[in-house]
Amino acid sequence: MITRHLLRTLLIACVLGAVVSTSAQEDEPPIPPERLQEVKAQRSAYLTQKMGLSPEESQRFWPVYNQYDKELETLRRERREGHRALRADTDLTDAEATGHIDRELASQQRELDLRKRYSGEFIKLIGARKTLELHRAERDFNRELLRRMRERQGDRPGPPPPRR
Repeated sequence: MITRHLLRTLLIACVLGAVVSTSAQEDEPPIPPERLQEVKAQRSAYLTQKMGLSPEESQRFWPVYNQYDKELETLRRERREGHRALRADTDLTDAEATGHIDRELASQQRELDLRKRYSGEFIKLIGARKTLELHRAERDFNRELLRRMRERQGDRPGPPPPRR
C-alpha cells in the first residue's frame, strides 16, 4: 500500500518536473523567486494544517522537511538537465539511447531512495499516521497547484507535441 502511494507521489513529482521543464524549454523565465517563496509558504501552511502538527512537532518537523525539499529539488534539477540534453541530441544511437534510459531510471531510483529515507525520519519525528497524511497533503496540494497553473495559462498554448 505504501509502495503504491510512493509511486503515485513520484508520478506527481515527475509531472511537476515536466511542467517546470516544459516552461524552461520554451525559454520562459523561471518562476520568480518571490513567487516560489510564496508557493512554499502556502504549502507549509497547508501541510501543517492538514497534518495537524502541534507547535512542538512543527519545530522538529520543518527543518528536516526543508532539507528533504532542498535535496529533492537538487535531484529534480539534475533530471531536468538530463532531459534538456536529450532534447538537444536529435540523432541518437541505440547505445546513447540506452545510456539516457539508464540515467533516467537511476535518477528515479535516487529520488525514491531519498523519499524512503526521509519517510523513515518523518515517522520518527511525527509518527506514521501524520507521515501518511503528509504524503496525502503533498499530493492534494500539488494537484491544486497544477489546477491553478492550468487556469492561469487559460488561452496560452500548451507544450509542443511529443517527438516521434
